[in-house]
Amino acid sequence: MNLKTTFSKKIFWIGLAIIPLAVIAAKTEFGNKKSAYTSIPASQTNTCNCYSTSLPSTIIPINFNNTVPGDLFSFTVQPQADCFAWQEFIALNWPTDPNASFGAPKDLNFVQWETYMPREVLFPDDGSKPPAWGTLVSNEYSSLFKSQKLLLKKTQTKLLTFVSKIEENDAEVNFSPNQAEPFNKPSWLGAQNSTNVWYEIMLNKDYYDFIVQKGFYNAQVQHDTVKLNQPINFPQGQYGTKIVGAIELKAAWMEVTDIKSPKWQRYKLSNATVLDPITKKLRTTVVALVGLHILHKTQNQPTWVWATFEQIDNAPDQSNLSGTPPSQYGYNFYNPSCTNQNVTIKTATGDSTKVVSCKPNTPPPYYLNQAGPVPTQTTRINKIDPIDAAPINALMQQNIQKFYPNSVWQYYQLVDVIWSQQPEPDPQKPIPIPRKINQSSMSSGASIVANSTMETYVQSSKTCFNCHVYSSIAPYPPDSTNNNKFGDFSFALSFAKYPSAQSNQKKKSIKK
Repeated sequence: MNLKTTFSKKIFWIGLAIIPLAVIAAKTEFGNKKSAYTSIPASQTNTCNCYSTSLPSTIIPINFNNTVPGDLFSFTVQPQADCFAWQEFIALNWPTDPNASFGAPKDLNFVQWETYMPREVLFPDDGSKPPAWGTLVSNEYSSLFKSQKLLLKKTQTKLLTFVSKIEENDAEVNFSPNQAEPFNKPSWLGAQNSTNVWYEIMLNKDYYDFIVQKGFYNAQVQHDTVKLNQPINFPQGQYGTKIVGAIELKAAWMEVTDIKSPKWQRYKLSNATVLDPITKKLRTTVVALVGLHILHKTQNQPTWVWATFEQIDNAPDQSNLSGTPPSQYGYNFYNPSCTNQNVTIKTATGDSTKVVSCKPNTPPPYYLNQAGPVPTQTTRINKIDPIDAAPINALMQQNIQKFYPNSVWQYYQLVDVIWSQQPEPDPQKPIPIPRKINQSSMSSGASIVANSTMETYVQSSKTCFNCHVYSSIAPYPPDSTNNNKFGDFSFALSFAKYPSAQSNQKKKSIKK
């Protein structure tokens, strides 16, 4: 830790002499901010302290309400980042139904972040302005499936699809994100109940407003901006204000096949419409949240705060495969009695057989539209940080159980948080990818941070920012020289399209 960090840390500890005032101030800043949803009055807000046993003097007040913090007063040690992540997690997962309890079992209503805008809706295929905030299904997508007579309520439907391309009504559809890697190869994850994991990327209001106000839903506008020597920097959240800053979330959902099982009282559940990979038909189902990335840009962390959570039953540590599972229901993605599986898949030249191995964290050998999903074996390679994350998880799970005894959120855990000890300011002009940041200043509890449901197959080689330094603006053929300009750590930005006339011209040239 450098001298500046050490000095800041000492000042912070001295300030603990007035911790009661700090807690009162934090309640005001976190608890009384107005929101798009009904806020719980301050007198009814449960509050607890968050701290690590390694640094018990580093106390962060946690408020149980729907107010997402814009920033932390200071990032100097790992426990602060971990506690900030838990505050985000609680607020983002707050129920939108004002009469609902926090984490009520089998409550299928959306929590706050589920009302954010899907990446596919924010960036229409023709480069046009996205629909109004609150829209979860675009008109273009809904029109593709009119023949199926399945009503897609545009502000109430969670639409989950698989990574592939299909031809439907002569329209090419690009579907939702999947695993981080491998690229251009099968990378789906099969649960022990023989269903695949579904993924989605959601973007908050500050992210949406920035894209709409700047016109960055159009790839051409992105390029025109960088040609004027102006960088694309997302808004930063600010401590003690109503400015939340840009937030990007990626969620992993496991399909529920036995809704009556008491197992699901340990999970956040939602109704979802999914595109079946075999039938290519939409169907409704219930899904259980098993993983959640929270990427948040703040004033104190302009290189973003990278937090990731999982349901505690997902997978065992690779170093302790003989350990007892967290519950009687076993693991979601690991079977101690696993045997290799022969799967018959369909190919252009006829049926063939592929073997799904029991070797942990091995990518599947076929695409989902070639055969149905089967269980894939998963273990956690990087143990959850025992110094800070593990004790903070135990503390927060105890507090959730104390305030909301039946809450499903007591069965979730922080995997880790990445943050910068030496924050680097936003670029003042467009820069090429990869962005060169001081990687030695990027701090976390483990040297490699990976979510077992979203980085299953790259847990030992990369961490979040290693990939995201390659985020770029959207490609635009008339200005290919600027396709490599940095997109402020958000891959979602690169999904913007250019105007439909040019897009159609491109498709015609490809067909020729």
